[in-house]
Amino acid sequence: MINASTLYVTKAMLWGKSGVNIPRLVRNIADQYSFAPEHAAIIELVANALDAGASRIDINLRPEEGTLEVTDNGHGMGEKEFREFHDFASSTKTRGSGIGFAGLGAKLALNFCSKIVTETRSSSFWGTTEWRLEGDEAPYYSIDQKSLKHEGTTVKLYLDKKSRNYYNVDLIRQILYEHYFPLVDDELRTAYRKDVYKNNLTIFVNGKEVVEDSFLKNCVGSPHKFYITVYRKPKAYGIFVLLEEEKSNVLEGVAVCCWGKVIERTFFKKEPRDKKRIVGWIEAPYLIKAVTTDKCRFQKGNKLWEGFFRKAQKEFADWLDKVGLIERVGQKERGQMELEHELNKIIKQLPELTYFSSHIRQPVVEGGDEQILRREAQPPSNTAMEGQRAATTAPRDESDKAHYRLLGGDYKTNERTRTIKGGIRLAFEDRMDIPKESWFDGETVTINKVHAAYLRAEREKLLNYHILKCAAMSILEFNMEREPEPSYKKIFETSEKFFRLWGQT
Repeated sequence: MINASTLYVTKAMLWGKSGVNIPRLVRNIADQYSFAPEHAAIIELVANALDAGASRIDINLRPEEGTLEVTDNGHGMGEKEFREFHDFASSTKTRGSGIGFAGLGAKLALNFCSKIVTETRSSSFWGTTEWRLEGDEAPYYSIDQKSLKHEGTTVKLYLDKKSRNYYNVDLIRQILYEHYFPLVDDELRTAYRKDVYKNNLTIFVNGKEVVEDSFLKNCVGSPHKFYITVYRKPKAYGIFVLLEEEKSNVLEGVAVCCWGKVIERTFFKKEPRDKKRIVGWIEAPYLIKAVTTDKCRFQKGNKLWEGFFRKAQKEFADWLDKVGLIERVGQKERGQMELEHELNKIIKQLPELTYFSSHIRQPVVEGGDEQILRREAQPPSNTAMEGQRAATTAPRDESDKAHYRLLGGDYKTNERTRTIKGGIRLAFEDRMDIPKESWFDGETVTINKVHAAYLRAEREKLLNYHILKCAAMSILEFNMEREPEPSYKKIFETSEKFFRLWGQT
């Protein structure tokens, strides 16, 4: 191995080292993702380019060279930012300020690259470094290379043998479609160019623009378009679509996005039929403050996320009911009503679960899809009443106006507030397609009546115990997922308390 002193002579100038135990840190970063670091690196390099205000991103894979290069025409980095770009202990961004984080793409690439060459050019600085793992360290060197013809940044990855075989053009396009599909969807990207990024944003892979047929072109009936408010201001916009036929798993479910990056895909704890035909999109830029550090998930227990989740879940449930993909909660038999009452009586005595027994007040949008889509700001008026109405329905700043128009045009509808009855409801479905005994969506525990355990409990006259056991386990599972750091010991203790209280009733 060439030692550091030799590199100092041959590589011009050693800028610094990234710290101690760097290989372990690099592996830990990769472990945060549910997919390969090669996959994650593409996502993060694109995120950094978008955060830099790029209007064009070029990704070039050169198998003959064994390199992958990502170039953008953003504002580039200053010298201080460029040093921090290589530093694992400091960040050029703070939580909530962008969809990328601290040059994470390049750091991930250290897992599978022999070296990384990064060139950045801004109004105040122009420099290039070569970065690699060496033993337990990751030194980076300033090198004499200035090839950028415009402001921006180029990150060139020199791939190891395994990664050369991993990447291909089709895979890179698929990664972009999966994680940035609003920016490459033929219809949605028009709105993002006009109202979000305000430039003619384009992404190219080996010189070919990435653009896909819109998911809106293959739907049954009209897309369901809606918005979600926070303090009566529209803050998130979305579309639900039922496809004519099943599409690939890439788009399955509702994509919750921030600035065009897909943070999570979800069915909002629902178990609808024909999942592979359900596609949705919600752009909620304000939720950027609720994402995890790696910007790939939302923080569990975060109030912003939970508030959004309840409202979006209600919108989704109403749509599922409208298109016939979810069972209506029918009239309960007397025994079921008594069991539901018993369940809620127990929950009220458990401090760990009182969240589910409270009353919730939610804003509700009245009017059909077309009304929701065409919300118009009220004109100024001389009367106090009309002036107040205008203040609550019109966008209040330029940022709101941009997202106000994201689904096309202005909006007009009425709002009212409804109160959801406190407590948990029980529902029953025959779902051979779901192996679960039960599931909980935050309001209703649904019991699967065709599950083998249910059928046996029914034969042996243990049905009440089975239903309460299913309800308890589903509620505890849901509650555990809300905890930033779930404790399994706490789950077992709460379960024991639940059945002790049931035995005493």
